[in-house]
Amino acid sequence: MGLIFLLLVGAVLGWVAAIIMRAEDSRGIQLNIAVGIAGAMFAGIVLNPLLNGGSILEGSYSVDGLLTASLGTIAMLFLLNVLRKPEAR
Repeated sequence: MGLIFLLLVGAVLGWVAAIIMRAEDSRGIQLNIAVGIAGAMFAGIVLNPLLNGGSILEGSYSVDGLLTASLGTIAMLFLLNVLRKPEAR
């Protein structure tokens, strides 16, 4: 159940970021959703246990876990935009 939670959080946050960044083409939106999922999974699986928040995969749901997954998604999307070519922004 925790994996589904991370997938949904990452997809929603990636989609919202695509809207905020005005990624009009479908490729930009899909890329943002994929990067959002990757960021949420990394933060939820790796960072949250390191911060003593418990593993989301084991069913330890909390506001801290959601915030950690959100911050992981935002960080990954920020890195994507920094690494993207200026013409693609």
